[in-house]
Amino acid sequence: MHLPVKFTTKIEEFIAYNGPKFSYAPQALGKEFHIQSHKILYQQGIKEQDIKVTSWGQTPIFFQTQNSSIPFDIFAASFYLLSRYEEYLLHQLDEHQRYDYRNSLLFQQNVLEKPIIEIWVEHFKNVLSAKFPEMKFPASRFYFEPLVNVSMATLYKHKAFLRNFFGGINDFLHLRLRSHRRRILVHYFGKKDPYDTFDEILELKKKHKHSLTFFHLLAPYSSYDHNISRNKDVYKTQIKYLADYADTGILTSYYAMGQEDVVKKEIKSLEEKIHRSVEKSRAHFNRIKFPTSYQILNEMELKKDYSMGYNNRIGFRAGTSIPFPFYDIENETETALLLHPVILSDVMLKYQYHLSPKKALKTVIETGETVRKYGGHFYPVFHNFVLSDMPEWRKWNGLYVETIKHFSTDKKMERSLKQKIVQSIKKRFQ
Repeated sequence: MHLPVKFTTKIEEFIAYNGPKFSYAPQALGKEFHIQSHKILYQQGIKEQDIKVTSWGQTPIFFQTQNSSIPFDIFAASFYLLSRYEEYLLHQLDEHQRYDYRNSLLFQQNVLEKPIIEIWVEHFKNVLSAKFPEMKFPASRFYFEPLVNVSMATLYKHKAFLRNFFGGINDFLHLRLRSHRRRILVHYFGKKDPYDTFDEILELKKKHKHSLTFFHLLAPYSSYDHNISRNKDVYKTQIKYLADYADTGILTSYYAMGQEDVVKKEIKSLEEKIHRSVEKSRAHFNRIKFPTSYQILNEMELKKDYSMGYNNRIGFRAGTSIPFPFYDIENETETALLLHPVILSDVMLKYQYHLSPKKALKTVIETGETVRKYGGHFYPVFHNFVLSDMPEWRKWNGLYVETIKHFSTDKKMERSLKQKIVQSIKKRFQ
């Protein structure tokens, strides 16, 4: 809520203070604003929690309270979601050995697509304002930053001879003659690779002045990691070039999940190419092992990770859109690693939801506007090939372009400017 807070355990200091205050304890001290505390914040380690869901108005809540100024412990409930407490408990894994979103309490309550913590905070503000009319809450400012996964920097170019050779045969046997012809033109006659859309991405950044981060996959070729070799000089040059105009992060490989030595090797490889420390990371396929993956990143002193989301489901995995520190429950330690929630991606909308480009754009804008409503942070994930002219992506370039146009505009400034123009016109005709 962007308010300064002072804590005290001294009853006489609390009673003597005349400003807005509340107690957080098992029982109220008197008739003050009171929130009854749940035991989870005083426990050590992980224990099964008795979760019973009711509602606060139309909003689901849990860790209910008695004789409290609000009907639940908002701090304990928020901690449960932000710490990803449920991911420490026994749960089913999906086909990629990831936490299955269907285990999630938020999914089971049909609120995975809502920033539930921000909604709780709005309710909390209203209750506080009624109790303390003198309280003023600074407005939260919406933040937008697209993330670009460079998991395949090129479709044809700079790939090993055998990959191109057998790829060409496969195109020919499946009668993909246009792809076969284009492969030859790119590989042997210097035609621009269809996945080389980086100049267009940078041009949009320059025009709309938005933040941008490229995440580079620097892993050997495997069943799930298909990028060109990280040792090719042309790719090294491209990474350095992009790092001069936008932020750069590591896209840890599919098989790096929970493997400290692999993660270190990939980060070191990127640092050697950009000649500075890597601060940002994302996991390919959002493949993270909780809490091991974050413990590794924290140990390596990375500052920001962008894997807090699902690869196959739109949703606020931790119940919020706003970055928050990774809390290591195993060691009962708050860390300096900031987790940035990601809610959706282009490939998710295309291959998981099977949306048309038009419906995908509508979904992105509606989701982003929900985040904007609560002054949150919106980090949609794209791939460089979304701007390609390959048949499967040809009509999808508008998803990226129109998303940038829509969210790079400051709506308040835009409305203010329109109002000034209208007032100016009225004055001229009066």
